[in-house]
Amino acid sequence: MIRELIISHFRSFGPEIHIRPGGLTILVGPNGSGKSNLLDVLSFVRDSVIQGLPAAITHRNGIDGVRRRSHGRPFDVHIELDIALENGAARYMFVITGDRLGEYRVKSETASVTIKGKINRFERKENAWEGPEGIAPRMDEQSLALTALGGTEQFKPLVDYLSGITVYSVFPDALRVPQRFDPVRPMRSHGENWVSILRELVKDEQAKKDLIAGLNQLTGDIEDVRVTSAAGHLIAQFKQQIAAKKGKRWFDAAQQSDGTLRVAGLVTALLQKPYLPVIGIEEPELTVHPGALPMLYDYLHQASEVSQIFVTTHSPVILDVVDCDRDVIMVVNRINGKTDVRQVTETHLGPVRKSLLRLGELFVSGDLQLSLFDENGEE
Repeated sequence: MIRELIISHFRSFGPEIHIRPGGLTILVGPNGSGKSNLLDVLSFVRDSVIQGLPAAITHRNGIDGVRRRSHGRPFDVHIELDIALENGAARYMFVITGDRLGEYRVKSETASVTIKGKINRFERKENAWEGPEGIAPRMDEQSLALTALGGTEQFKPLVDYLSGITVYSVFPDALRVPQRFDPVRPMRSHGENWVSILRELVKDEQAKKDLIAGLNQLTGDIEDVRVTSAAGHLIAQFKQQIAAKKGKRWFDAAQQSDGTLRVAGLVTALLQKPYLPVIGIEEPELTVHPGALPMLYDYLHQASEVSQIFVTTHSPVILDVVDCDRDVIMVVNRINGKTDVRQVTETHLGPVRKSLLRLGELFVSGDLQLSLFDENGEE
């Protein structure tokens, strides 16, 4: 579990943004405030460790698409995570700098992994290295040392954890078409290998039951789910009522609504095994009927028992069912061109506790933002 995330000058973020998430963290804020950028910090760390820093930066249209600048001057990007591992703890930090636009290099990088009381750490400043005896990865100024250490006993737990971070923005059109078998795990961000993941999921009796229950609550008539194959492709099918007294039949995913497919994709992402350490979900309410959102929140809540969940949302319906005593609610706002993040505390929930307003109404009215930020961005 990520206990603390520190961000400086990544995309729209200002300096020294400290975020202390929970098992389920709800991120709200106006359009363009930086909610998606917060989730992309997590994706950026994962991509940088798995694919390499150059690939992660190229995927985001170059370093100038990653770091904030003011009056043409680029700032250093600083990202730091404090993590509770299954059998210990870890802390990881790196700073990306650059003297001119379009250029970058790793200024510093440190990692500390504690497993069963044994501490392993390394520190890198520019190309100077200090670490455990016998470990000296080949480095260049545009690559992270941790990328080369995934196979080492000392740092594998941290690399495995970061590699499991996945942010989902499920595209119904990606789920609608037949897909070739894809051995890659976990489910891809947009659902490009959804049917391959679904084929494994429906073999788990309880997971299949949970998925069908959610879809039935959404549509009222889905009774079963299966995966078939044709012409080298996998096809998801749903068993539904045809019409009154006319029995039931199997319908392909291509015949389902966007909302049905999006819920199917999101619930599959939450139920897939092995469970992911961190799951981010972009606006789960998109294309989904408002009446089904409390059910979708229940799945998020349930999934937060085994994975850490981050959710961005504009939906007052979801906010109205959020468990304020358990979940962490954060408001993301952009003040004077810089994104900041503030946690909603008991003080800000006064109207909700007094039953004067629901949380969704407090957000829509703008009072939730005003209670955390004044016009100058100060508390």
